[in-house]
Amino acid sequence: MKSSPYVETTKQQSNVDTRRFFPLGKIMIYAVLCFVAIFYVYPLLWLLLNSLKETPEIYTNPWGLPQQWMWSNYWNAWTTGNTGRYLLNSVWISSATLVAVLVFSAMSAYALTKLRWKLSKATFVYFLLGMMVPIHATLIPLFVYFTKVGLVDSQFGLILIYISFGLPAAVLVLCGFFTGIPKEMLEAAVMDGCTVYSIFWRIVIPISKPALMTVTILSFVGVWNELLLALVFISDPDKLTLPVGLTRFAGEYTTDYAPMFAAIMIATIPTVVLFAVFNKQVLAGMAEGAIKG
Repeated sequence: MKSSPYVETTKQQSNVDTRRFFPLGKIMIYAVLCFVAIFYVYPLLWLLLNSLKETPEIYTNPWGLPQQWMWSNYWNAWTTGNTGRYLLNSVWISSATLVAVLVFSAMSAYALTKLRWKLSKATFVYFLLGMMVPIHATLIPLFVYFTKVGLVDSQFGLILIYISFGLPAAVLVLCGFFTGIPKEMLEAAVMDGCTVYSIFWRIVIPISKPALMTVTILSFVGVWNELLLALVFISDPDKLTLPVGLTRFAGEYTTDYAPMFAAIMIATIPTVVLFAVFNKQVLAGMAEGAIKG
């Protein structure tokens, strides 16, 4: 049967309308995305420009380009401001916390989702309760207890606190991902002679890289930028983390903003690079964990 001329005319008009309005919608989407990108990138650019000025110029010309590019601000921040020492402390504390959180949360999620035991559900609820406890409510009890056991002004004590607060969210993310791993795959591994531990290290961990990468980014950034706990529990200048060290640039009467902005830029670079390199893995891990959970 031949289609009527009216139907063909209608199809042609719809095609013309689609071709006419599709580019307009695409342009609007790109315009909105560009605006959002500028909105998020501009504070970082402003910080970079002001970190290359002299402190008086920051007051007189906060929005323009530097009259003289003061790269020496970064050297002063690194040496005189002791930013290099603070950076090494933050790297050590963040790395130790990250390794512990990854190992303990992966093992816990594996036991909660793939092993059969009576208290698995109660233990999972116990982990979730840890996400409901605000940090501010634990400061005084933790400080009193750590004073008694000698963990105040100790990086090890600070790492223990970070691990405790980082485990609940990590277990939640990994449990959502591990739940979607087919039982048939693990049963086949058992038939081939694999033990519980070999299944965990040889099968579960390799296929869970997106979820583990998500936990890595979230845990690292959370510890890297944390200020309150480090400010309360660490007082030795040689043990300070980078966020606490940045507060040392502010004096009682004056603040040398140029080196301080340079130090803030140094502190920002690792997280920006981390997100820029592993953003696809993070988004994939969060999406897969949400779907499978």
